[in-house]
Amino acid sequence: MFAVRSRSRSASEGHPGSGHPVPAPRTAVESGPAAPRAAAGSLPPSVARVAARTRLSAELLAAILAVDGRSRATLDDMERADALADALLTRRRQRAGGQGPAFARAG
Repeated sequence: MFAVRSRSRSASEGHPGSGHPVPAPRTAVESGPAAPRAAAGSLPPSVARVAARTRLSAELLAAILAVDGRSRATLDDMERADALADALLTRRRQRAGGQGPAFARAG
C-alpha cells in the first residue's frame, strides 16, 4: 500500500564529527524557572502573551494529570488545559485593567 524506504544508520550518526548536527546541551541557566521570565522581557508583547499562555497551559496539563493520577494526556486534556489557561489569562488581564470579570459585568 505505502512504500516505506528504510534509511541506513551509521554507528556515528548524531555524534560529534559525524557530519550530523548535535544539539547543544542545556545549561542550568537556560532551563531554570527564571529563564522564561528573563527571556520574556526581550520578546514582543504578542509573542510574550503566547509564551505565557503556553507555559500556563503546560502547567495546568501537568496538574490535571497529577490529580487524575495519569501519566499520559488525551487530546481532551490538552484542549481543556488550553481553555483554562486562556480563561485564567483573560481574567488576569481584566483585573489588571481595572475591569471586573466578564460574567459580573453581564448582569
